[in-house]
Amino acid sequence: MVIGTGFCALGFIERVLKQDANARILLIEQGSFFLPEHVQNLPTPYQKLLVKQALKAFPWTLSPQVLNHNQYIKWQHGIVPFFGGGSTIWSAWCPEPTTAEMRDWPPATIKAAQDYFQTAKTLLNVIPANDEQTGKIFEHWQDQLTQRLKQNLQKIKSATRIEPAQIAVGTPTITSTDVEKFSTPGPLLNEVVQCQEEAKKHHIDSRLSIVTECTVTGIQQQENQATALETTRGVLNVGESKVILAMGNIQSTTLVLNSFPQAKNAGKRFTAHFISAIVARIPREDFLEIFDWDENLKDDLRKKKLELAAIYLAGVDQETEGQYHIQLSAISDPDPTNKTHIDTAARNMPDVLATASPKQLETSQDYIVFVCAVLGELFDNPSNGLEKNDHDNPISNVTLQVLETDKDLSVWDTMDKATFEVLEQGLSPRGKDRVEYWHGDPDTGQWQHQRHKIRVPGLVHEASTMWIGDDEEAVVDLDYRLKGVENVYITGASLWPTGGSWNPTLTMVALAQHLADNLTSRSVGS
Repeated sequence: MVIGTGFCALGFIERVLKQDANARILLIEQGSFFLPEHVQNLPTPYQKLLVKQALKAFPWTLSPQVLNHNQYIKWQHGIVPFFGGGSTIWSAWCPEPTTAEMRDWPPATIKAAQDYFQTAKTLLNVIPANDEQTGKIFEHWQDQLTQRLKQNLQKIKSATRIEPAQIAVGTPTITSTDVEKFSTPGPLLNEVVQCQEEAKKHHIDSRLSIVTECTVTGIQQQENQATALETTRGVLNVGESKVILAMGNIQSTTLVLNSFPQAKNAGKRFTAHFISAIVARIPREDFLEIFDWDENLKDDLRKKKLELAAIYLAGVDQETEGQYHIQLSAISDPDPTNKTHIDTAARNMPDVLATASPKQLETSQDYIVFVCAVLGELFDNPSNGLEKNDHDNPISNVTLQVLETDKDLSVWDTMDKATFEVLEQGLSPRGKDRVEYWHGDPDTGQWQHQRHKIRVPGLVHEASTMWIGDDEEAVVDLDYRLKGVENVYITGASLWPTGGSWNPTLTMVALAQHLADNLTSRSVGS
């Protein structure tokens, strides 16, 4: 029984069905069908729903201290309560964390993730932005800007590595040259169809069934064994089945807090990522003067060609060892009011939320615009956590507390400084005086030479509420089983002992695949 229809559900289900011909899976989703695929693959009006947070729900209460204590952090991004969950609106960035970036993780869990990174990349269609599958829109600026940053890495004092962004956009359809962002609804429904066809052919029950608009509100147990799911559509006996929690971090922790009092440390830890947003531009001609391209190509880039680039830079605040990374998206558009360019950019942009606005682009026909989404690690604060409150609704009766510390603010200062170093010293061929920054609202602001940053009040990538480990304090065993319960298993970023700053999806899927192989007694390479 798999609860949730996001990345972990797909990673687990696809693997189990492939490995075990006798497996039977019931997939339970609280929401209905809404977006059939990623929002960027759909007409552009759908993206406006995303920007306005219209797709999200917030099934928790924030501690009053979040508003009273914090200078910058004011809220936690919500969940997407529809089939496919957050996979329909995510950025699709899938960095592979290094061993050092998985700080304080159990060695066995690090090894499991590393063993399964490649199978996870294959499932998610993860490719580097400079891969030929990304098409001509990433053809020229991508490699040149990445190489320039690598050559100037020493100028960015806290940086540790730079690479072309790893993005889940592989395998465009034969009818489109655009990249296509990966999401789970299509692949999950494809698994259902294949199982139905197999069942019809062999006159058996389908190995995979889906029920939607069904919220699991509690799990009954006897003698440390889950025996029944309490749902909004009645009680469902578990029998000999295993229960896989594949929902979002806060949802799965809420279910555990309401169902298993023996999970005494569930919710006692909380990590997430805070964000700075910096938008800048540098004259295109400054780059054309130093890059060794023929004049015909340079002329096309000046006058015609819309191109993008996506670069990932990781770093560490030396004082606290807190991690950060920069998701750098570059847009070079000589004709920014051209409707074809507008639609093409909207579909192919590396990050649908961290992108340049029409207002920012309309006067930037002679510039490259750089949009920096900078993510820092919120960590190591025992005051942060999720706990059950006295509200009646079992799907939202939790209080989230997340408080800024001096450590967090040190990381935040370091990552902001690093972003300005990237733009002014790592990228700009003629130094900081040629860099302009966007001030004000994306639709009404203006370009100025003075530095400007926005510290975003909303946290993303919540994690660590049911961390994995082989010590007494850990909530989940190394086999992903919830401690104290025989047949309930945890997936997703709630397992993270520490959150790092890297986007979690690739690692989430890798470990979900490892769990699937554990339960079917298979392993990579066997």
